Amino acid sequence: MKDKILNWIERDRAAIVDFCAKLVRCNTSSSHGDTRSAAELIKNYFAAENIGFREIAACKTMPNLVATTEMAKVGRHLMLNGHLDVMPAGNEAGWTVPPWSGTIRDGKIIGRGVSDMKAGVTAMIFAYKYLREFRENLSGRLTLTLVSDEETGYGRGTGFLFKKIPDIMRADSVLTGEPSGVDAISFSSKGYIQITVKVTARGAIAGYSNESRSAIEVAAEIIRDLKELEKFPVEIPATLQKFLNEPNYRKLHEKVRGAEHLEQLTRVTVDICTIKGGSLSTVIAADCKFIAAIVIPLGTEVEALISEIKSIVERYSEAALTIDGVDLPEISPPDGELAKILSEAVVTLGKVKPVMTPDIALSDCRYWRYDGIPAYWYGAGGELCSAANEFVTVDDLIHVTKVHALAILNYLSDNAE
Repeated sequence: MKDKILNWIERDRAAIVDFCAKLVRCNTSSSHGDTRSAAELIKNYFAAENIGFREIAACKTMPNLVATTEMAKVGRHLMLNGHLDVMPAGNEAGWTVPPWSGTIRDGKIIGRGVSDMKAGVTAMIFAYKYLREFRENLSGRLTLTLVSDEETGYGRGTGFLFKKIPDIMRADSVLTGEPSGVDAISFSSKGYIQITVKVTARGAIAGYSNESRSAIEVAAEIIRDLKELEKFPVEIPATLQKFLNEPNYRKLHEKVRGAEHLEQLTRVTVDICTIKGGSLSTVIAADCKFIAAIVIPLGTEVEALISEIKSIVERYSEAALTIDGVDLPEISPPDGELAKILSEAVVTLGKVKPVMTPDIALSDCRYWRYDGIPAYWYGAGGELCSAANEFVTVDDLIHVTKVHALAILNYLSDNAE
């Protein structure tokens, strides 16, 4: 079965690359949240391959696709999960091709969202297709969920499926093609607190600052105070701390994530993501609104941190605070069975054993990790993820497809109850 799968992937190499490029050409920016073009491409492929699926949507512009294959024998349930929405293309300098072109050049697929995570989605779709061919030889169940609304996290994607089809969403392990990079497997993520602060002042003609403070100046002071939260004390749990204290591990981690990644993992960070205020160049601003992301590591006393956030904003009578959302940090065992299976698949294909790494970014893995279900990332990613000229190499796309397929094969073999 292993040899057949690897031969099929090499046979279909051009088709896999072409599908990924077409998926990138679907503008599924989270700025508008419309993923229908990508869903239609996938539905047409499923129909051509005779793969059954369900479409379950919270709203018509955000379809979620669910495909399940029951194997011949009873066994464990492996969930594949990915998202169709991607970060906005924005106005970043440096694009040498249109962001939604899906250009194939110099052994790379280039375009917004190819790393996060249309290459991963492509790998999972093809791996799912190949493993269906062996359902008479395998045990358990394999489910593929492709969702909308992951980037914004407003609950119309994976969270919505948990409400509508909870029995199907329950799994024993979860694998996603999020961009870990081919030399790493991600096993945990930081959490996020998103806040909105609105500042309202009287306003006045410029020069009459005795009559009104500028709402923008007040917002700037609040931002300054919020940045002090980066000193908030954190007690990293032992499971994670043992990695961070090991010198050889630190070297490996820095190699795959960069020198400053470990520091970011262990502290609270405060980032101002949007700000808008004022009306005219000759008027003292009467309004200002900003949105901040406060990213929290494992070991953070979240309630105490939120209390401190509220206390800071309450110092300013002109300001009002809204807590838009709270996602707790989460972790899966770094030595879990699926993590070992993924690692073995990578080594089998001739690459160096991947580094087990905690991650900063949030993912839909949290829906399972909160319930103690082990969930891991393994997907193609590059240094330009969500930046201009975002790309994935063709070789990495094919490699990840092979790793996912071999991991599924291993996980669903010889596990009948």
